[in-house]
Amino acid sequence: MKKILPVAVLAASLTGVSGAQAVHLNPEGLGQVLLYPFYSAEGTNDTYINLVNTTSDYKAVKVRILESMNSKEVLDFNVYLSPWDHWSAVITADANGDGATLTSNDNSCTVPLAVSQGQAIPFRTFEFDGSRVGSTADSVSGVERTREGYVEVIEMGTVTGSVLQAAIKHDQDGVPGNCNLMDTNWSRPSGVWLGDSTEGLGTLSGGLYGYGVLIDVPAGAAGAYDAVAIDNWAVPGAISHTAPGSTSPSIGSDADTFYDVFTEGGVVSGEALDGWDAVSAVLMTASISNDYVLEPTVLAGTDWVVTFPTKREYVNGVGSPDAPFTSAWNPETSAACETFEIRYWDREEREPITPIDPTDFSPLPPVGAIQTFSFCHEANVLTFNNSDVLDASERTGVNLDLEPGFDNGWAQLDFSAANGHVLSTFDDEFIGLPTIGFAVQRYVNGDLDQASIQPLDAGGSATGTVRANYGGTIQHKGDVRVSTD
Repeated sequence: MKKILPVAVLAASLTGVSGAQAVHLNPEGLGQVLLYPFYSAEGTNDTYINLVNTTSDYKAVKVRILESMNSKEVLDFNVYLSPWDHWSAVITADANGDGATLTSNDNSCTVPLAVSQGQAIPFRTFEFDGSRVGSTADSVSGVERTREGYVEVIEMGTVTGSVLQAAIKHDQDGVPGNCNLMDTNWSRPSGVWLGDSTEGLGTLSGGLYGYGVLIDVPAGAAGAYDAVAIDNWAVPGAISHTAPGSTSPSIGSDADTFYDVFTEGGVVSGEALDGWDAVSAVLMTASISNDYVLEPTVLAGTDWVVTFPTKREYVNGVGSPDAPFTSAWNPETSAACETFEIRYWDREEREPITPIDPTDFSPLPPVGAIQTFSFCHEANVLTFNNSDVLDASERTGVNLDLEPGFDNGWAQLDFSAANGHVLSTFDDEFIGLPTIGFAVQRYVNGDLDQASIQPLDAGGSATGTVRANYGGTIQHKGDVRVSTD
């Protein structure tokens, strides 16, 4: 007989996990793998991606940018970090506003060198537009598909060779010694790493953290979020250093198969069939809860980002879908839809009531107004009452109309209701879906007279107007349910 362990996953309640020896979420934000749940270059949005090495090690890191519909790669490159290094870049719409580009003014070494040279790198459509020999184009295959998605950062190994370290190390002016060496080592015909990609590298050591910032400059609003950190991701002793043009390492294929899921009562430890299941296990949640704010006096709006970062493995293969997902990717519709239930309450515990029809059959339907809808992609945006804080596209966005009088409150999205939302490992069953994300709130006060807010200094007064809009993000709260022997 199995025992169900309900777990309220709150980052603050999970501490002291640094000794874990299996794939696990690190609530302190440090890890070998970082998942940034969303980027957007839609509308007037830009997204800043920040990555920090908190260790004394030199690191080889893979940065992989994936579009929102089916996690197809749109850009992939290597970054080489020196100790205590910080790397950043911005994702924006391209000059024509059609697709997205990445630009970095950071000096840290990259391969290709174009990133560290400050060039604007356009995102690519080869993985879904049918241009590869033998591939089939999705029905949605234009460059506009690259404007929304999410980001993976994967540590590939520590750089131990002294010559390589000298090339990566920044001088007193903040300039690395010789980034060209990284490029040469990957270049044909005689690049050292073409023959042995582990030359001068050691095993992973973790200690990475990251965050993203969604900025809408014309609206005068921004919101920052933390990247989700997965630690002890790699098989002990592994080095996963690959060329920038490689789809490896993969967050699933190259992950360890052992996992630790932290609960209020301890740790649920087990082994999965493969690395994809192990990573999914630590991301599983049966439901997510968060606030929504639609206060009309400040034109408030709320969007929820809901991302399934391992979904592609379960919906794209021959004979798919595989649990915990229930719908296979269909290139003709460019969708793989999952149906969910959502409930919401105002701030006084009230829930919309479904009117009872006295002429209806018995048994009568539930009183609570539970609504159903679908997410059809990997990274999704749920907007409330069409407030469209993130200007999500029709590809990614889903709207939820609330009943009148429910301007502010909280909601719960249930992933467990539909049959099949269960991930089974050798040891456990996890109910729900592997999910990351956050809510974005925006408050619009418009333009205010500077003098009515704050004088510039004691000797004079401010003139003109200032944009007085505000934004913020709130991480989803998850309910993890594990069935153990």
